[in-house]
Amino acid sequence: MTGIARECGSLPSRGGRRRPPLGQHFLVDATTIERIVEALGVGAGDLVLEIGPGRGALTAALARRGVRVAAIEIDARLVERLGAQFDRALVRVLQADVLTHDLQRVAELFDDVSSGGLVVVSNLPYAVSKPIAQKLVAERGRIARAVLMFQREVAERVRAAPGSRAYGPLAVLCGQAYTIERLFDVPPRAFRPPPAVASSVTRWIPRSGDAALDPRLEPALRACLAACFGRRRQTLRNNLRAALGSAERADALLGLAGLDPGERAERIDPSGFLRLARAFGAAGLL
Repeated sequence: MTGIARECGSLPSRGGRRRPPLGQHFLVDATTIERIVEALGVGAGDLVLEIGPGRGALTAALARRGVRVAAIEIDARLVERLGAQFDRALVRVLQADVLTHDLQRVAELFDDVSSGGLVVVSNLPYAVSKPIAQKLVAERGRIARAVLMFQREVAERVRAAPGSRAYGPLAVLCGQAYTIERLFDVPPRAFRPPPAVASSVTRWIPRSGDAALDPRLEPALRACLAACFGRRRQTLRNNLRAALGSAERADALLGLAGLDPGERAERIDPSGFLRLARAFGAAGLL
């Protein structure tokens, strides 16, 4: 797994081993790499946006198939190494922080990039996997599909169902923006050095039509999720009262959304939060 942000930290290493620069754990298992490439469903001439290529093991597997790779990497040493390793006809690398960079501009490393959605692949470090997942939600209109590897705990969070301990704002946002499929798990031995945790590979397909998250509703949804999950053990009413400074306003919004004020956020399904987001928007609470 590669460093995406300079202060991203890392997955914990086994046995107190010295961590490589930026806390990186590099994917080295050939079988896992081939399974990820197969899951992408790309071939010669297609364009893939790779976030955090690291030492280029996955990049190389894609290039061998004739796939063009536009990669974003924050580590200057790795950018230099990758630039010397690959033919620019197939692989182009940009040194940047993906969290603050426009994904479309990365794809434009190839002048003839198509106007269609991007195919994205990444092995995501634990410390920045949630911010990157939220960025992919924000930029979902530019993405055709993505195959992403997370720490297994994070993969469970983005797919969590109401009522589970893992369920929270990330599950609601990601689940409303994408259909997320868990493909397979990856053991620590697939990396050098091995992390102390297992990972999971997931495939993300943007929702479309009536199932898609309305961009106009997204700011209100983010706001109401932040308020409702402010203190997980508190009721919706108490959390909204704390966020809004008014019990009356909290009760009014929950009434409009048809939600039980005494219920906890972890038990509310996404449709309930969408109704509450509409109530937030109607009340001008943004």
